[in-house]
Amino acid sequence: MDKWWGVTLSGDEKAVKALSELMDINKALFENLYKVQADTIEEHVNKLYEQVPEYEKKFLKFVNEQLPNLKRYLQHELPYNPHLICSIQYDIYISGAEIDCEYPLDARDCIITFFQRVPEIIDLYKEGLNE
Repeated sequence: MDKWWGVTLSGDEKAVKALSELMDINKALFENLYKVQADTIEEHVNKLYEQVPEYEKKFLKFVNEQLPNLKRYLQHELPYNPHLICSIQYDIYISGAEIDCEYPLDARDCIITFFQRVPEIIDLYKEGLNE
């Protein structure tokens, strides 16, 4: 179980490994972007609410609103699908380049993209379970 995200990934080993790496990158983006660490993403967001300027609170509100949906998708059994793995690896490549948070807006965009794309790509490829 990934304690920080509060989910357990299951399914195809390669898909789980890739998605786990993407989740680790996004955790690092959160920590590096705000220089705050916490045991869970919920705790992280709560800590940040107290520290960030008003305009940042919109971003945190988005994260809070999208988190239940993201977690629901992360609980799906991941199928073996080369296209799914490739999609995740592409996101790893893009997000991994921002891990130093030299450009905070780009790092924030990567986090938003993670919250939007993971449900989309899992939806797109979970039909592979029925093949």
